[in-house]
Amino acid sequence: MTTDDRAPSPAAKVGERILRVAGRAVAAVIWQGPRSDARWPYPRGRRLTRWLTVLFVVYGLIVAGAAAGAVFNDDARMVGGLAFLMLLPFVAALWLVHRRPLDAWRLMAAWVLVLPFLVGPPVPTVPVLEVWEWLFVVPVVLLAAWAGPAGVSLAVGGLTVALLGVLTLVSPWPVEASYLWGSVLVVAVVVAVGMAFGARWDARVALEAERIRVAEAQAERGALAERARIAREMHDVVAHHMSMIAVRCETAPYRLGDLPENARAELAEVAAAAREALGDLQNLLGVLRSSNADGAERAPQPGTDQLETLLSDARAAGADVSWEIDPGGPVPAPLGLTVYRIVQQGLANAAQHAAGAPVRVRVARSADVLVVVVENDAGTGPDVPGGGQGLRGMRERVEVHGGTLHAEQVDAGFRLRAELSIGGRP
Repeated sequence: MTTDDRAPSPAAKVGERILRVAGRAVAAVIWQGPRSDARWPYPRGRRLTRWLTVLFVVYGLIVAGAAAGAVFNDDARMVGGLAFLMLLPFVAALWLVHRRPLDAWRLMAAWVLVLPFLVGPPVPTVPVLEVWEWLFVVPVVLLAAWAGPAGVSLAVGGLTVALLGVLTLVSPWPVEASYLWGSVLVVAVVVAVGMAFGARWDARVALEAERIRVAEAQAERGALAERARIAREMHDVVAHHMSMIAVRCETAPYRLGDLPENARAELAEVAAAAREALGDLQNLLGVLRSSNADGAERAPQPGTDQLETLLSDARAAGADVSWEIDPGGPVPAPLGLTVYRIVQQGLANAAQHAAGAPVRVRVARSADVLVVVVENDAGTGPDVPGGGQGLRGMRERVEVHGGTLHAEQVDAGFRLRAELSIGGRP
């Protein structure tokens, strides 16, 4: 086996991975594209953000004015007014730094390289960066190191040091190279402080996220406990009575002796309805006791296809029902469930408040609107007062689909009309 055929050593793999990560970090600092480069969110329009912008700009203008007046205001370097204009890109970097720190660093780095070729040499010989330049560089490097992950922060420090080295070599005037190590130390300290701030920021964000997660978990546990309590109460009260109704109706022909055939049929229908209601109640209790609400949403739900069965069952139970069902094509499942519940509740309301009255049901499509009408005449039986929850529940269902619900007295009867948008909320 030749040397070329051997697999790379673990050390070589680690080195290759480090180089790959470093390359991505350096590329992110040099050019990251249009996406945000700041660790912290930037809430546009907030008063704090506006004051930060003003603070950074005022600081930059003060430094630029002081440098133009005290450092450049001589014939050897540049007239102070023109020098002030030359320093405005640094002010622009400070204006940008708390929103897009890496863009601010790029602007600062480019102008640090360009500026020595536009102004005269300092007297005497100075380090690679003058004191006034550090007043611009330090806050920009600090926030750029703070803004991103550790790899990007280290890349900011490394590229800043490389910038100082390049500037030492290409500067148009003599630079005191012995001060370069001090400059590197300053950059290292600034980057370390920025990374420490970033780590603290991440810790606070993670702590807040964990606090929210714990609060949501506690709320979910409380909701599950409340649902379980409701399920127990419904089982203890409602299910017991429904079972007793079904049992008494089923055993009445044997307990009461000879009964007319129509009475036996009536009791059998009541028993069947009670058993069906008991089954629905058991399903509801299972949903209340379950911690997975999605399971209930995935269970088959009735729709417009089951309307004929619903109305036929109501007619078989003795209701005087007539209907016209023409949805005009397939109906989305959520909308179909709403139509089914509206018709179901309309039949229940008619049986409760207008017993014995003829009931007419119509479902038809008009353009992009599905119209559901349930109306009844005056009843011959007593009006049983209700709690008013049925209409409220139907109205909530209709509003989900961007529709309207009208419930009104018509002559001596009652009309329920719902208009549902087939395409959803407009």
